[in-house]
Amino acid sequence: MYKIMLVDDEPLALLGMEEIIDWNAEGFTVVASCSSGTEALEQAENLSPDAVVTDIRIPDMTGIELLEKIRKIRPQTEFFVVSAYSDFEMAREAIRLAALDYVLKPLSEEEFLKAAGCMRNKLDQRQKRKEEQPLRIDKKNPVFPAYQSRGRSCYLLLAFRRDHLPSKCGGETLWREIETEDCVGILTDRILPEYPARIGISIGMPDCSDAAFMLRSAFASLQGGFRFCSAQERGKSEVSAADIQLYLFEHLSEDISLEQLAQNFFITKTYCCDVFKKQSGDTVLGFLKKIRLNFAKRLLAETILSLPEVAWRCGYRDYSHFGKHFKTDVGSSPELYRRQVREACFQEGR
Repeated sequence: MYKIMLVDDEPLALLGMEEIIDWNAEGFTVVASCSSGTEALEQAENLSPDAVVTDIRIPDMTGIELLEKIRKIRPQTEFFVVSAYSDFEMAREAIRLAALDYVLKPLSEEEFLKAAGCMRNKLDQRQKRKEEQPLRIDKKNPVFPAYQSRGRSCYLLLAFRRDHLPSKCGGETLWREIETEDCVGILTDRILPEYPARIGISIGMPDCSDAAFMLRSAFASLQGGFRFCSAQERGKSEVSAADIQLYLFEHLSEDISLEQLAQNFFITKTYCCDVFKKQSGDTVLGFLKKIRLNFAKRLLAETILSLPEVAWRCGYRDYSHFGKHFKTDVGSSPELYRRQVREACFQEGR
């Protein structure tokens, strides 16, 4: 719903503006009805209306002057003006100043519907252009657009490069590009099983209100090269496998035992292992090993950290143990893997 403000110094005329059409049905909420230009300016500053309907002749300034002053504080506000026939030239001047339309008195429902539709279309087009632009997100204080879920979970897809993200496909009610200081992403209510590991996918949420958690979980998925368990599993038990997955990634540099993990969630070790295996299809220790090695590959490819430091950050206190696990899983030593990745990047010109 767009916010609209009505302005006329005649009480009956102002009431007529409010009641001549069903504003809600036309996509507007009347947020203020003002009887002077001064009042209208104050309300414009406080309420930030998307649209204004004003009579040409109002106390303390003309409707044209009001248009100019509101545009200075809120350039995107749309206008249409109401005028008597004798003020026709002033109405034409308002159009020249980018008012969308004018309506002559006496007020006509047909003309008001036409003007309201014109304003709504203009606002819709602007909103569509705005949503097609990536939304810049501050990772320290992230805020995502409001989203009505309609029973569908909301996800954040995250990548380090825009060409790694999927192009929009049909069926989504939510599809909004975002960007942070170091990542790009997409808010969507539809995810596909075949997305590559170079894309991180957040834990599914009923809406986008917890932007910090969505960023946090998507970044864990991206860095660890894994997928969270189905959102449908969350909430069916006190602890879900997705909760455990996130905890394991965020503590993978530590020496994590099953006893410590279970204690963190105030459950028994057996229950922890059973829940994780049932929902993820993997063992806790098997998953931990996998994300440690995935993270190691990313550190080897994208940082200049020494090999022992990479092993330490991935939770390995013994470098030889790390090297054996890495070679068994990847097929080459950490040193050779780093060299091969860098040679490949050099050939690609990156």
